[in-house]
Formats: sequence, C-alpha cells, structure tokens
Amino acid sequence: MKVPFGIVLMMTLLMLAGCSTYSVVTDYDSTFPFASYKTYHWVESSITKSGNNVLANNPLVLKRVKSSVDRELAAKGYVVNDNGLVDFTLSVYADVQERESFNNPPPIRFSYHHGYHHDRFGHEVFGVYDPYWRAPYVILYKEGTLVVDVMDQKSSELAWRGIAQGIVKNYDTSKEMQQDIDDAVKKMLAKFPPLQ
Repeated sequence: MKVPFGIVLMMTLLMLAGCSTYSVVTDYDSTFPFASYKTYHWVESSITKSGNNVLANNPLVLKRVKSSVDRELAAKGYVVNDNGLVDFTLSVYADVQERESFNNPPPIRFSYHHGYHHDRFGHEVFGVYDPYWRAPYVILYKEGTLVVDVMDQKSSELAWRGIAQGIVKNYDTSKEMQQDIDDAVKKMLAKFPPLQ
C-alpha cells in the first residue's frame, strides 16, 4: 500500500511536535559563593525591557514559568523574599523562532534497465539499477528558548545562566503546557547550584 506524501509529512510533523525533549545548557561564574545563597526575588523590570521577550506579551505563561522555577528552588531549600535583602535575583527570558528542517529522503524504489548502457564514467555495463528519488522537502517548526538568569545581589553580575530549547507545540490545554514547562525547568535547575 502506498501512503500519500502529504500524510507522511503530517505524521512527521506530529512526531516532531509530540517530542517533549529539551536540550539544556548551563554556565556559571565560579567566583560567586553559590553555597551561601539562601534567598532570592524576581526582577520584574527585566521582562519588559527586552522587546523580543515573548513572556512580556504572555503574562499567564510568565506566571507558569515563575511558579515552576519557584517550586524547583523551594525543593532545593531556597526561599523567595520580596520585602528584604536577598542573596540573588532571578530574571527570565523566552523567545520563539521559526526554524526549517531540510529532509532528503532515501530512494523509495529502484528500477532495473535491461541491456547494455553507459555508466556515469563512460563504461559500458549490462543492466543498470536506477534509484527513484523522492523530492527533498522542508519542515517548518517553531523552536522555543527559555533562559533563567541568576544575578548575584551584591555585585549585580550574572552568576549562573540556564538555557532550555525545544520544539514549541500547539497545546490543547494549559495543563499540557504546564507539564512541558515543568519538565524543561526541572531539567535546567537540576544543574543549580553548580558543583564547585
């Protein structure tokens, strides 16, 4: 049975969109005293400063990201303190970019030509197998990037940064979105504080 090309392409897109895998990268400055960090608060102004930050236009998604980060940090013993001195501050940034994936599928069948033929080097050969190639195609998708920055309160310098990237899905429910946010944040903050 031959499956129409459009159905194959749609199934490929659904498989890509269904993956809840995120690549996570973290970096830090080892001169900061991460072991002494106990309290923090969020820097709200950083969200509206950047014109490309999609969280500035999506306050409900921002709330979901912040609650997920707060839960992970609370599990590690950190305390939010909005009305006093803290050890570090947090800011968050998110971006969505259109991406392209070029696919060159393998040959789907070979045809045999009987008789004498010339190959590409000019040699005479008997019987030739020619591959039948399907045309390459492009898959368009959206890639989301979530950045969490930890700033040292005393120096106001970046101490730690976590970046999670993955394919953005079209969610049916906010619960599904929260689950993916939680997964990405958990994977990212598993590397905070850094081992020194």
